[in-house]
Amino acid sequence: MNTCTNCKHLVEEWNRICRQCGYHLVLEPEADVRARYLRGPSLGALLFTQVWSAGARLYVWFLISLVPGVGLVALFACLFWGRRWSWKSGGWQSWEAFTKRMRLLDLLGLCWVLILVGFYLFRRFA
Repeated sequence: MNTCTNCKHLVEEWNRICRQCGYHLVLEPEADVRARYLRGPSLGALLFTQVWSAGARLYVWFLISLVPGVGLVALFACLFWGRRWSWKSGGWQSWEAFTKRMRLLDLLGLCWVLILVGFYLFRRFA
């Protein structure tokens, strides 16, 4: 017995319609969820490449990102393939630890950009 994600009613069979609310239920295998997450771009790698690559345990890409001119290559490589590389070679304890770190690194990248924009606006208009 599973529960409907919409109305929390007990449902006997998956990939069917909930008999109480009519919500269409689909069970997605864990492997598909992981594969989709790993194929997705990383916001943190785009916004703060050096910190993201170090936090994702991609130390070679961290060093590459420090080289002028080549750093752009590291930015785009980590943006599109960084999650896959980090999961494959990072030695993570669990999937949860990995996704928690990726969320933290994405948040740090966003905070970094907000700090830079705030500093720019402060210097521009003060």
